[in-house]
Amino acid sequence: MKLTPYMLTAQYLVNGVRPKNGRRPCRHPFPFTNILPISLRNHVSGKSDKQQTVACIQELSVMLACLKTHDFNDSMCSKEINNLKNCNEKYMSSQRLKKLQDRTTELTPYEKNLSHKHLNQLLKKYPQPK
Repeated sequence: MKLTPYMLTAQYLVNGVRPKNGRRPCRHPFPFTNILPISLRNHVSGKSDKQQTVACIQELSVMLACLKTHDFNDSMCSKEINNLKNCNEKYMSSQRLKKLQDRTTELTPYEKNLSHKHLNQLLKKYPQPK
């Protein structure tokens, strides 16, 4: 028996209609079997707490552009250098404050971004039911 294009497309029709996603439909629904229990763990890892962005990149690029235009003369770009130093001081002070808060075991009320240590502390208070 020779396979014609009509016969090949007829295999893929479901109730006389070809599926729009281009896939052959499954005859029986695929059964879901959970291998692990479907529940959250009682702890989180600290991998995502690492900083993703670079601090003071805008001030650094402005300072380098100024130095390039003024042939790397520091006296002509003192304003941009001071802006970079101020930004760096603010960043370092905020990092010190963040580390100090992470070391303390007290939870700060209404905190939007909790560290992994504080989240683990909350999850220990309210563990997942088994």
